[in-house]
Amino acid sequence: MEIIGKLTEDNGRIEFRCERSGLVVRGDYPEWVLAAAAEMMAAIAEKEIEGKIEELSALVEFGEATETAIDGARWEHKSRFEIVPQCTVTMGSTEYRWVAPDAEAVRVGEFDGHPVKRVHNMALTRNDSFLANEPGVGPGSGETS
Repeated sequence: MEIIGKLTEDNGRIEFRCERSGLVVRGDYPEWVLAAAAEMMAAIAEKEIEGKIEELSALVEFGEATETAIDGARWEHKSRFEIVPQCTVTMGSTEYRWVAPDAEAVRVGEFDGHPVKRVHNMALTRNDSFLANEPGVGPGSGETS
């Protein structure tokens, strides 16, 4: 396992560090710091892949690389930066699917306006018993409170 970055708090200030790229982001709230770090890490990665494509293009001109290598680098760029970011999120024992705000149509439709959607549908029951009243419980059961 490789540590890519580290989020810490020191005297009320949140800090994210990515030693690989020399990135340090500081702010008042973890969500701000992580949002800034994500944007910066994406920009750094995109520039690295674009540089790789340019380098391979020059090498092709000198006969040191093939067009296939450039196609591979272009595919790497497209698969990382064209596809809308999606992840699984676990909170406690519950799994969720997350999509980036770029996928607004998905968030509005399938996700009902939320950033995440529960992976397991807990309303899916074998006997259609989700939210069904239990006998002897609830209004009209003769119980008094």
